[in-house]
Amino acid sequence: MTVLVIAQAQDGTADLVVDALLARGADVARIDTADFPSSLFLAATPDRIDLPGWLCAHGRRIDLASVHSVYRRHPAHFEFPAGMSEPEQRFAALESAFGLGGVLAAQPWRWIDVPGAVADASYKPRQLRVAAQCGLTVPRSLVTSVGTCARAFAAEVGGALVYKSMSTGVVVEQDELRIIYTSRLTADDLDDAAIGLCCHLFQEWVPKAFDVRLTVVRDRCFAVAVHADSPEAEADWRSRYDDLRYEVCATPDEVRYGVVAYLRKFGLTFGAFDFSVTPDGRWWFLECNPAGQWGWLAEETGLAIADELVVAA
Repeated sequence: MTVLVIAQAQDGTADLVVDALLARGADVARIDTADFPSSLFLAATPDRIDLPGWLCAHGRRIDLASVHSVYRRHPAHFEFPAGMSEPEQRFAALESAFGLGGVLAAQPWRWIDVPGAVADASYKPRQLRVAAQCGLTVPRSLVTSVGTCARAFAAEVGGALVYKSMSTGVVVEQDELRIIYTSRLTADDLDDAAIGLCCHLFQEWVPKAFDVRLTVVRDRCFAVAVHADSPEAEADWRSRYDDLRYEVCATPDEVRYGVVAYLRKFGLTFGAFDFSVTPDGRWWFLECNPAGQWGWLAEETGLAIADELVVAA
């Protein structure tokens, strides 16, 4: 049986999973959705349960019936011929997403993780509610488009709060990519006109001793303390990777119970959780990326996350 890996060509985290699968003698087929439709082809017969069809990637034919499980990480956008107009490309992208994506979702494979479950678990307000339901400690939070509500919330939490993006956190302007990091704010930063343009997520600022990236596969927890050596990284350690130190740490029982229950509620096998730990040792849930990065942490610490994912597949 074949394990299908759906990942971008330059994805080092997916590379670790492929290497671990090959080390166990698995038959691995890897596809990059950016290759569709130029060098990734599909012919499916949804009414034929016995012969559902095939994919062909760079000359290799993959019979859908031979696939046992799938590891999926951030599929790339489809790439269409330059001669197509923008409306044509938008239509082709939607048809391809519902066609290729629909065919893959229709198969009785074991997924890490099912695309629909990943999509459901990507809404940050829902994450916060489910985390609270699962007994995790969650900062006081507000989603609003009303400036007066934001200022009242700032007063409620004592004036110190953070803003964070609820979607991709990426803006492309004039072909330049800019990441929107979590940032600290005060009431003076809350402008009615700007807040009124869209929804915003504000949270109370949690003074922390360090952060934790907690990678969870089923009920196995791989916790790494992230220590920042610069003030710029205090609000969002992703802004200063060169200033970080990593240390494997233990996961408190109540946190382990909570994150395992969280994954079960969403129907997920995997989650990359972010916590802040206050000086009194309390772990505060910030968010969970259902398809998050972990490869660099495995390389920094030697944690066997890839092996655990292979076992889960």
